[in-house]
Amino acid sequence: MNKSNYYATPARGTLLLSARKNFTLCLLVFSTITSAYAGQNKTSVEEICRLITPSTTILQPDTCNTWVQCPSSYNDEDLEEGSCVFGLYFNKDAGRCESKETVTCPYESTSNDNRCAFQTDGTFLADPNDCSGYIFCNNQTETRSTCPDSLIYNPEKGACVYSKDYNCQLKPAAVNVSTICKSVAKNTVLADISDCTKYLSCDEESQLISFQCSEGQAFNYSTLECVARSEAVCHPLAPELEPEIDVCGTEDNVLVGYIADEESCSGYYICAKQSDGKPDRSPTYLKCQDGYFFDSSTWSCRNRLNVKCSLDRCEGMANKYANVAGDCSAYARCKNGVTVATGICEGNYFFDERSQACTQQNISYTACTA
Repeated sequence: MNKSNYYATPARGTLLLSARKNFTLCLLVFSTITSAYAGQNKTSVEEICRLITPSTTILQPDTCNTWVQCPSSYNDEDLEEGSCVFGLYFNKDAGRCESKETVTCPYESTSNDNRCAFQTDGTFLADPNDCSGYIFCNNQTETRSTCPDSLIYNPEKGACVYSKDYNCQLKPAAVNVSTICKSVAKNTVLADISDCTKYLSCDEESQLISFQCSEGQAFNYSTLECVARSEAVCHPLAPELEPEIDVCGTEDNVLVGYIADEESCSGYYICAKQSDGKPDRSPTYLKCQDGYFFDSSTWSCRNRLNVKCSLDRCEGMANKYANVAGDCSAYARCKNGVTVATGICEGNYFFDERSQACTQQNISYTACTA
């Protein structure tokens, strides 16, 4: 027998008793939902309306002919509900009631539940989850069978064939068939109220997909697009954006290493090198121990008197006095580590932070020299 022309035709209604073969599938995964709605199959109207543009009209979950218009604002709870007249279904993509014959209702029994529900008796179907499997339909009931001897089912020929004779491409399993996607129009963009830098959208399989805005951007719920973080208006229910840390430079001038804090003398950031070549937007922040300031020239924590810092030198001094940057005869009076007044030693006296007094000794600490 010429193996290239050999086909095993499944007998009607007969369950082939052969061991199923395990197949490793390489699936293309677009994105994983990280929002609070991941994995939810049942979602209320109120939850859906929180995510989409106010006044949007959606299909009432678990119905085919009932529609709901969301409130005009996120703080309003006034929903409007209506029903299509007899013989019509609500077309969520068109936003209107139309003939049942022209509208596919996502809440009707579908082939995903019973693939034989609308098939003629005697029909053979490919198993969408197994290249070697097939389904026989009788009385609108599925009977699943498997091709023998490592053969695969070819729905075009209605027969089991060798893998070289038919290219079986399985459809990726549904990740998250969502009530949200069943109720809103195709290509609807929704806010992710758990993260202002992300947004949601539905694909052709009614899966809710999460998208991340680009670096330095956030989702503007009023325009339904990613914009610069400084221009973004987050959804009212989403957490406020954390201030973007830009101490590690720009994309044109990336800084890597230890960077002095511009708000304190003792603090510094560790800017790590990023794999994408962009600045580190989440650098580690640390502070030197009491009595020490960060020295950016040596990347060291040094005695505070040996570091030039133009910021408030009362840091860490509680209710004492501190030398002032640029003038060794001047001093700052500190209260709770903050300068509350300044003064200057009279005559040719200098202020000595160590002794907390004016002295004739020529003080020339790095901290106060010009």
